[in-house]
Amino acid sequence: MFELMVVPAYGRVYTSKSAVWSDWIANKDFQIYAGSSAGRYINQQDAASADLACLLVRYGKRLEKSCSINLIKNRIN
Repeated sequence: MFELMVVPAYGRVYTSKSAVWSDWIANKDFQIYAGSSAGRYINQQDAASADLACLLVRYGKRLEKSCSINLIKNRIN
């Protein structure tokens, strides 16, 4: 699998990309939003052992914002 779409887990709401990145680096969980694994949780440690290149993150109060986490270069776009 190349990429996953995820959203903040456990009711967290992010208002900026830097907040998303901070929690990702802190190994906090995100919930898989689409696909056959929808509803499951993933964090940085899980993603490192999976065959993933990118996470598409939806965030904001209504998930109206998006960013991507490049897992190969370990940075946010």
